[in-house]
Amino acid sequence: MLLEAKTLLSKLETSLAADRRALESSPGLALVWVGEDKQTAAFIQKKKLLAKKLDCQFFLHHFNSGNQRQLEAVIDGLSHRKDIHGIVLQLPLPKSCDTEALIQKIAPLKDVDNLRGDSPYASPTPNGIMTLLSSNNIAIKNLKTIILGSGKLVGKPLADEFRKNGWKFDQIDRDAAAQVNFIRDHDLLIAATGVKNLVTPEMVHQEMIVVDGSGVDVEVAKFEPLVKLITPTKGAIGPLTVHCLFQNLLKAAQKLV
Repeated sequence: MLLEAKTLLSKLETSLAADRRALESSPGLALVWVGEDKQTAAFIQKKKLLAKKLDCQFFLHHFNSGNQRQLEAVIDGLSHRKDIHGIVLQLPLPKSCDTEALIQKIAPLKDVDNLRGDSPYASPTPNGIMTLLSSNNIAIKNLKTIILGSGKLVGKPLADEFRKNGWKFDQIDRDAAAQVNFIRDHDLLIAATGVKNLVTPEMVHQEMIVVDGSGVDVEVAKFEPLVKLITPTKGAIGPLTVHCLFQNLLKAAQKLV
């Protein structure tokens, strides 16, 4: 069975629209993207569409290849612009880029993805995942959870939230294929490695809840009959991440008046 997300997304959209109407100025979101990845392009398009729907300014700085000095200059400039309230550095970056150095260039109050780890906003994808589970009446604190992956966008901030709330969990950031039995011995599996079809049938059981936090870790159609609940291929984590990002943007716009 699929986790239900349509009702939640409708409520979030209504809430976002109300929060946007309460702002006098137009929030500005700037994205810095290096590369030509099709999945990233589609994700950026979703952000652009929601920005238009909420009457927010949207600025895309797209580069085919990464030049560290150029990217640092762009982010530094955006951090000082008064019409920009949120900055998103699209990950992953090419190996030629110093990702951490670029992240540290983002002003903390404009870090709406919370890549720095010290911004005052919840990381969008983990926030979306927890909100989705809560809206489906799933009590995370009562489940034995395992998180696959420890990346800056999902795995690491999600683990930080579990620690903050005192929820017990295990985390694997490598060699998942060699730990099948250990992974299977959990109630909730959150996969967020970005590795296509990393999760195999041997890792799950009929009473398990599975969340594909990256959109590619799990072949949902194949796993739906094998588990208790699973995130839909489309219409859940991706849209929820975008909505949570814009929640942060509106908060940033309030702080940066």
